[in-house]
Amino acid sequence: MRDLPDWLIERLETAPRKPGCYLMKDKLGEVVYVGKANDLRARLGQYFSPTPGDTRFFVGLLDKVLGEIDVIVANNPKEALLLENELIKRHQPRFNVKLKDDKAFLNIRIGEEHPWPRLEVVRRRKRDSADYFGPYHSASAIRNTLRVVNRYFQVRTCRDSEFKNRARPCLEHQIGRCPAPCVLPVDRAVYQESLGDVKMFLSGKGDALLKRLQGRMNAAAEGLDFELAARYRDQLRAIERSLTPQNVLLGEERDIDAIGLYREGADLVVQVLTLRSGVIVGARGYRMKKVELPDDEVLDGFLSAYYDGSRPIPDLVLLPSELADQVTWEELLSESRGRRCEVRVPQRGEKKRLVEMAVENAQTTFNEKKKSEDDAVETLERIQAKLGLESLPRRIECYDISNIQGTNPVGSMVVAMDGELAKREYRHFKIKGGDTPNDFAMMHEVLSRRFRRATSEDDGAYPDLILIDGGKGQLQVAVEVLRELGIDDVEIASLAKSRVLDEEGFVARGKKKQRPVSEDVDRSPERVFRPERKNPVVLRENSNELFLLQRLRDEAHRFAITHHRSLRAKRTVTSALDQIEGIGPSKRAALLKHFGSVAGVRAASLEELAGCPGISTELATRLKDALG
Repeated sequence: MRDLPDWLIERLETAPRKPGCYLMKDKLGEVVYVGKANDLRARLGQYFSPTPGDTRFFVGLLDKVLGEIDVIVANNPKEALLLENELIKRHQPRFNVKLKDDKAFLNIRIGEEHPWPRLEVVRRRKRDSADYFGPYHSASAIRNTLRVVNRYFQVRTCRDSEFKNRARPCLEHQIGRCPAPCVLPVDRAVYQESLGDVKMFLSGKGDALLKRLQGRMNAAAEGLDFELAARYRDQLRAIERSLTPQNVLLGEERDIDAIGLYREGADLVVQVLTLRSGVIVGARGYRMKKVELPDDEVLDGFLSAYYDGSRPIPDLVLLPSELADQVTWEELLSESRGRRCEVRVPQRGEKKRLVEMAVENAQTTFNEKKKSEDDAVETLERIQAKLGLESLPRRIECYDISNIQGTNPVGSMVVAMDGELAKREYRHFKIKGGDTPNDFAMMHEVLSRRFRRATSEDDGAYPDLILIDGGKGQLQVAVEVLRELGIDDVEIASLAKSRVLDEEGFVARGKKKQRPVSEDVDRSPERVFRPERKNPVVLRENSNELFLLQRLRDEAHRFAITHHRSLRAKRTVTSALDQIEGIGPSKRAALLKHFGSVAGVRAASLEELAGCPGISTELATRLKDALG
């Protein structure tokens, strides 16, 4: 018999016998698990029975970990399912299934709010009347798609502010990629026809689009409009090339998502195969670690996170195993979609084979990610051995400074976790110590701010290794900062770039010994400096360990200089307006919003300037004179 605390016994006895959700909190009040049940009292009792059937690792510790259990009663199981989804998103409990959403992924949006709709790239789908296509897993994938659309369908991509203030056709029109409805008379019906073709192309309905274009090409040729027929021919060829690598698997037109699951213990991958009109148009695997939930709960949590409004809901969702709330899920997805969505576990035929393919892909993704992680650990172990580190550098932070003669100085911190870049951990530091071009002082400020912040309870733990871009001077700055703060359990290293060697094999110094830069110039290897070590460590060229450190150093430089350029551009853009008497922050913002840019303000006529909200005729005249 388990010895339960009095408060827990009382909670189990008073829990209602109704559907709803329960929130398990630890002794600090943090939500650690959210669940749903058709009978709250019965479900909670199962966790603390003398012989619980639930073998998850945390279940046996709940009576010691928990400090409180809150319950929320729902009217029916479907309402409980919706509530559970919202609570998991809000609290992100550590024992629930976690799925990275698509906030970082790209979609193509075609809205209806403008008389001449355009293609725009967005990161989040809204609940509006627009059409969304995607998500695309990379920027290169969406660029390739837009390149085909722009070249062969002639739909505008410019922003609405540019469209409004355009006085003559842009370069896109001159190279035949836009009909320029901003300034030229364009048949709206023809434009809408092109827009419909784009939607069919992006929806994966290539076969139907090919038939439509073939008919238009034949009609244009019969009408002796050979130029138009040639344009349709080019469109046909482009679409045929894009459809070549795709395989038709099913002979039906329904949209299908096939979900597969593969696991080894508490680590698993859920794979989604996306089919549109019988064609696989996408496949993506989601890795989860330390998940001891049974498969049905994993799938239940995955559906909650996956169909959260950021993706289109298909006609049919295929699962590898049954869910306890499968009927509820079918109702919920159908309501969200606006028409029927079927959730099924196929037992035979092509759909069964499709789920098996998803499972095979999940296993392949699992093995690839596991091998990648093993390789990363092996690389980190070699870095540890070569640099003489006391522990494995699982978290590496690399720092760099960017400025031009002290102006707009910024520092950057990029992070690698287990050998992979962790972009959510990146940080910018806007240097506050003046505009004096002193890289050592700037690095001292950045490191001091980062590690003073880390000593408080609000920020993260220390890294295993600090990597500085530079030589012994930059290394000594980091050593001094940690010594001042009393931190002695963080390893430090600096990575110095290779240098040109003279004819005698020494580092070239002075104008007389410098050699011309060319492919034949000899260079020293890149060197890693460590505290209290006279000679640098030279890692083998083209080795994984050197590549990882170089990648971090280059990423820190890129991150710093990108932020520096944005600050410099902002300073340059605003200075032209800030110097004009009578233009304050609000009027400057109104001008930039109305005309899109300083160049737009400069190109505007006196009457257009006076038409901007808040700009009088006198101020418009002053603006025109000042900007020329």
